[in-house]
Amino acid sequence: MIHIVLGVLVDPRVGLPVVLLSAAVVLWMAGRPSADPVRRRREPSPPAPDADPVSRTYVALRRGAYSEILDSTYDRLDRAVDARAGVGLREIPWSTRSAVAKGIPDPRGLRRTADALDSLIVWAVALETGSPLRWDFWRTYESSRTQFQRRLAEHLGVVDRHLTQLGFTP
Repeated sequence: MIHIVLGVLVDPRVGLPVVLLSAAVVLWMAGRPSADPVRRRREPSPPAPDADPVSRTYVALRRGAYSEILDSTYDRLDRAVDARAGVGLREIPWSTRSAVAKGIPDPRGLRRTADALDSLIVWAVALETGSPLRWDFWRTYESSRTQFQRRLAEHLGVVDRHLTQLGFTP
């Protein structure tokens, strides 16, 4: 029996194709991806879930598109101020008395928050584009990204407190 199998494998008409096919099957099984491909050639990728703000935020966080999150946060705060006082975030009166008369709590804090969001947007765009012209040029990109994420979390908490004070629900 072994003599017959060895004879078939040694025969170049049968053995060589069998050995080559066996090697190809083993290599294919070893290198095969663990899951099906996300999409096949010429097939459009499925759209990201963006029907609501929470889904858009999640998708942006997953992609690392922090400027999108900051834009929507700024827009949300601007809409809250407009709904409360009828003025935009950049149109808050400088006089505390006139701002409070319009119904805006903590006008100074809102202006500081708007300025902080503007600077964070600039920082996020520099990180997303990989620009060498960053204000924190002495840090590595990863260190800058970590610092940015920490500062982003702090300022999103401040924005949340402002939205609560303004009584804004989207």
